[in-house]
Amino acid sequence: MKRITTFAFTFLLCALQMLAQIPTGNSRDSISINDIMFGYIYSYDQIKKALGAPTQIYTWEATDFGQGHEFRYENDLTIRMNDDPRENDPGIIEFILKSPKYTISFEGTELKVGDSFEKIKKMPGYTSREMRYDGFYSIIFNNNMHDHSLQILFSKDEIIECISVAPRYY
Repeated sequence: MKRITTFAFTFLLCALQMLAQIPTGNSRDSISINDIMFGYIYSYDQIKKALGAPTQIYTWEATDFGQGHEFRYENDLTIRMNDDPRENDPGIIEFILKSPKYTISFEGTELKVGDSFEKIKKMPGYTSREMRYDGFYSIIFNNNMHDHSLQILFSKDEIIECISVAPRYY
């Protein structure tokens, strides 16, 4: 009887795990869009429920395990994800916002395209910004380089035109 109970309990736990998002070592509860959190592995149905159906989906073989996925929502939002926890960077590995249609929660602050640079400067721990590439600035918090990066493209008037959140390796 113990074996049957143990088997049934194990089967139930496995079924529940398959239905839930999977946190990975890259998970950040402080970064999300519509409850889709950075670093977590999601099913297509979970992403569709939270953000609607993407207009384009690209899938490719990841470097060692699983597959990489890119979900595009018109020219407003792009999400990139690796779907295997054994991958070097599992889960959601990048958010790119190009429209005020979506809002990203980053370290407790809601940011969207169209906000001013002043809003970023008021974020807790903001220290500076550093020019990186193609006009994007990396935002530095508490004078530290973090393993995730908030990169912003500003207009000449210091208005946010694009927001990118992805791991930083430098």
